[in-house]
Amino acid sequence: MIHWIKYDLANPPKDYTYIVTNGRHWEKAAWLKGQWWILNNASTVNVKDITHYAHINLPGEETDNA
Repeated sequence: MIHWIKYDLANPPKDYTYIVTNGRHWEKAAWLKGQWWILNNASTVNVKDITHYAHINLPGEETDNA
């Protein structure tokens, strides 16, 4: 199961690569420099519509919210 975290602009995530969603579609995105989401240009998710994010980790890697 994916542990989704509600996106709060006042309390942004750490710089990392995440899965993000707008509630309908998901996409891989990076939160960079504590300021903005970076998505693929062909993304089905608009950065203004992101509501939740989830940490991506490989097997054996630990995350705070995995």
